[in-house]
Amino acid sequence: MARAPGAPPARHPHRAAPIPEEKSMSHHVPGTTARPGADGADSAVHDGAAPGTAGLAAPVPVAARKDTVPAGAPEAASAPAQWAAEFAGTALLVFAGLGTGMFATEVIDSALGFGLGLVAAIVAFGHVSGGHFNPAVTLAAVVAGRTPARAAIGYVVAQVLGALAAAGVLWAVLISLLDSSTTAQVLGAVSNGFGENSTSQAGWTTVLLVEFVATALFALVVLGSTAPRANAVLAPVAIGAALAFLLTITAPFDGGSLNPARSTGAAVVAGAGHLGQLWLFWVAPLLGGLVAGLVHRSATLSRPRRGAGAPAAEEDAPAAEATPTASAAPVRER
Repeated sequence: MARAPGAPPARHPHRAAPIPEEKSMSHHVPGTTARPGADGADSAVHDGAAPGTAGLAAPVPVAARKDTVPAGAPEAASAPAQWAAEFAGTALLVFAGLGTGMFATEVIDSALGFGLGLVAAIVAFGHVSGGHFNPAVTLAAVVAGRTPARAAIGYVVAQVLGALAAAGVLWAVLISLLDSSTTAQVLGAVSNGFGENSTSQAGWTTVLLVEFVATALFALVVLGSTAPRANAVLAPVAIGAALAFLLTITAPFDGGSLNPARSTGAAVVAGAGHLGQLWLFWVAPLLGGLVAGLVHRSATLSRPRRGAGAPAAEEDAPAAEATPTASAAPVRER
């Protein structure tokens, strides 16, 4: 059909209008970089993705990849935030462990309560404070060069207060249901002790040795699984599992501690008989943490230096503005 001069060309009713080149259907996804594909089309590749991971449905987590090293240390949380995280994490750990142990029929029940409680605490609060929740772990981190010594006091105070809060809540629940004598008996059963307070009547020297060795092994697992080259995704599971199986070993001797804060919280609500033996459950775990920190530090310092052309930074070299803690979270210098 003839059209009038100057009129726009008629469009076919069933023919789509051409798409301008600059408005192609390839959308840019936030966090990705458009790169030319084999056919000339742009393909979205996540920034920082490891070679061979671009075709995955989701990017590989940075913590799970060995080829990716963060460009800089994350900003450290404030000191009050770190103390609050240690308080809350320790309270969660002690509440889960003692609460499970009060009604446990087997040693493994209480051990799993502590282990799973620790996993939850690390995942929930570890990114803020480093996830110590244990004075022995804090000492190990200080000796290993992960945590500034000035930060240790605040951490330990927060841990003890968190354990006392959790034990106090459990005491309040029990006292509302039972008489004071039965409440003390139940709480005494989940406290740590030796001699007459030990289910196997183990002497203090035996308990001291068992707690020292078990805490040293536990602290080594914490330091090793949270090193920069370790798989951070699996670290909470490894740490929680280590605590659980070590508690199954130590529980028949002394109720299973590996944590002075946990022992303090339980002893305070259990009574004078357990408070008189509390010293051992500070001395043995702290000695274990000290030895673990020394072993980890010596192993790190004895590692051969990288060759020429390799990055100069060592695995556990202190950061310029922040020092990593037991789980590589930064601690603000105080």
